[in-house]
Amino acid sequence: MSASTTAFILQQLDTTWPDARCELLAGNSWHLLVAVILSARTSDERVNQTMAQFTEHCGDVDVVAGLHPSALEPVLKTVPFFRQKARFIVESARMIMQHFNGSVPRTEKELATLPGVGVKTAAVVAGNAFNVPTVAVDVHVQRVVERFAWSEVLTPQYGDIVCAVEDRVAADRRVRFCHQLIRLGREHCRPKKPWCSRCPVQKGCAQAGVENAR
Repeated sequence: MSASTTAFILQQLDTTWPDARCELLAGNSWHLLVAVILSARTSDERVNQTMAQFTEHCGDVDVVAGLHPSALEPVLKTVPFFRQKARFIVESARMIMQHFNGSVPRTEKELATLPGVGVKTAAVVAGNAFNVPTVAVDVHVQRVVERFAWSEVLTPQYGDIVCAVEDRVAADRRVRFCHQLIRLGREHCRPKKPWCSRCPVQKGCAQAGVENAR
């Protein structure tokens, strides 16, 4: 893909979704970490509803570190795998208190050492809480980047997608770019029967017109 095509895509994304951002509601880095842990296999709307209860009844990291996971379960019971997530949250809180002086770590590498935190969760928290120029790859980001043909790998993995984005998108806009791709994936570039004809970046997409073939 040429630099001019990439520039076109970025311009169109900025025009269509200039304010794209994380839709998880969190007032601080600890609450964002909890929200992202909860977000696995459920909607942002459900997580935001649950977080309202969490912040009211559970509070800060030092409070949660002193709880048994079962104490969180009634608050988290509306999200899938709430027992496992309750354990991850309590264990993460304890680790933050013991190894990070009560503050959520700021780097992807450190975040990934917390229980229940994978590379995507670490990227979301580092990027949105601490302005680290991360690339958080969810199913939408992976699908859209593959359709752009940005990766030369036949079946790109997480790291391949990250490298493809880092090669083309300036550091200071990578976090916003990923949120824009999520919006694009939800509203146009769907897994089946994507709406290519009304997609704002169709002229820059290697698979534009795929809606007619699926």
